[in-house]
Amino acid sequence: MAMRYREQIYDYGNYREVKMFPVFPRQRSSHRKPKHRPTRKVQERLNQVNAERALARLIAANFTSNDIKLELTYSPMDYHDSIEQSKRDIVNFFRRVKRARQRAGITVELKYIYAFGQGSTGNRIHFHVIMSGGLSIQQLAKIWGKGYVDKVAPLMFDEQGVTGIARYFAQQQTKIIDEYDEPMLVPDLKPKTKRWVSSHNCVKPAPKNYDYKLTKRDVSYYAQNSEDLRIFEKRYPEYFCSECKPFWNDETGAYYLQVFLYRKDFKPDIYSSASNQ
Repeated sequence: MAMRYREQIYDYGNYREVKMFPVFPRQRSSHRKPKHRPTRKVQERLNQVNAERALARLIAANFTSNDIKLELTYSPMDYHDSIEQSKRDIVNFFRRVKRARQRAGITVELKYIYAFGQGSTGNRIHFHVIMSGGLSIQQLAKIWGKGYVDKVAPLMFDEQGVTGIARYFAQQQTKIIDEYDEPMLVPDLKPKTKRWVSSHNCVKPAPKNYDYKLTKRDVSYYAQNSEDLRIFEKRYPEYFCSECKPFWNDETGAYYLQVFLYRKDFKPDIYSSASNQ
């Protein structure tokens, strides 16, 4: 059975993300080739990249430029170093925000994503938050009531969404785990603590897989001409293409592509250097 190529498409918000890669048939022979497993560091890096992409999709699927990002920090008198108590603090914050939105007549359901952070000096616990807009900074500060609401800004989307924010959020939990070799320093933190937490009503984009629509010749052509983004706009006529990342795998003898697109009727808040539009 010949190798086939898969076109894996994620549609979320104003964006489309496409992956093109080979799918190999299962070997029926008992004499299988030994699997080449990535090293621990390579696997950790791969997991990090996948986490960043998953979060970027999650943000773009659930939030717009009407929503905000911010940091919640503790005042000296309210600070503690308990992760479990911090979890209770942030959950209570969102509960109070939800009630305040209802009192203000805001009918749009609250959505949020947060990640634990720790300061570069003193390793003080704080929170990085993305949430639905609608309440003022003053209202949010009063609701938090344990310190400060800092670095409040509207979400801004470029041709690929919010990849920078997603990368920053996804790295926060990794930093906490990596910086503490002695578990006694942060006794409540488990190595498998989630990189981030999202509200239950956040829609998680799922891929659609299409096999046999692509040939090896197709993918080779796209890879070798990846700088000409118009070829992808011809394949996906409702979208502008912002970038294509090709990768050649010596072991499989095949190209792997990742393509980023955004809807033609969408105007990004900012433009990155990746786009030729």
